[in-house]
Amino acid sequence: MEREVVLAVRGLNLYNRDGERLVKDLSFSLRAGETLGLVGESGSGKTLTLRSLIGLLPEGIRETHEARTDNPNCAMIFQNPQSALDPLCPVFRQLCEVIAARQGVGRAEARARALRLLRRLSLPESLAREDRLPGSLSGGQCQRLLIAMALSCEPEVLLCDEPTTALDVTVQKKTLDLIRALQAELGFAVIFVTHNLAVAAQLCQSLAVMRQGRIIERGPTEQILTSPREPYTETLIGAVLPVPERRG
Repeated sequence: MEREVVLAVRGLNLYNRDGERLVKDLSFSLRAGETLGLVGESGSGKTLTLRSLIGLLPEGIRETHEARTDNPNCAMIFQNPQSALDPLCPVFRQLCEVIAARQGVGRAEARARALRLLRRLSLPESLAREDRLPGSLSGGQCQRLLIAMALSCEPEVLLCDEPTTALDVTVQKKTLDLIRALQAELGFAVIFVTHNLAVAAQLCQSLAVMRQGRIIERGPTEQILTSPREPYTETLIGAVLPVPERRG
């Protein structure tokens, strides 16, 4: 049985104040439980596309499209975990406020649900007792808090804007494993934006390669990685550094 489409757009165009087209005739659809990777170099339009999908376009950006199937149950994990959190508000309070607003529960229940999320994401329960600000936490802890906030929205679609770029390699792997495990458990769809094909290969079932605001190639991940049609895609693949062999 084919899964339902949970998000779709056809003919999406995004323009800046000067009328320059930044995203050009972009079209794709996403089914429940699917993971789509948007890959390409910086400035190719990946993040703007995500911001359009969740309704957070920067000021001065204008949008047109032929058709859209929006999903009100979207949540987003931003690229820089520490700047995405309110620097002057304790992190546990921020999580409780999101739960109360999105799930419509009272303060006590929001705290109980927030505690369960801390345990689920291997975050210290002491965050519930100490007024700790984002600046006192590691990048990996802040990223897990953003994932907790996104999950508290009970999303059908999770938008990930290069959420592992600012993390070291070991934390990056743990974060990817966590997103994959939570998706398998909860069944949400994912759009994962990255410039790193090695990261996309670990998580995504299909890829759409963006360049200068256009999708120039798309298909199953294995097909894109083993038989790319576009020279630009071959360049992205070649940019993934192999682990060197040790000698002696």
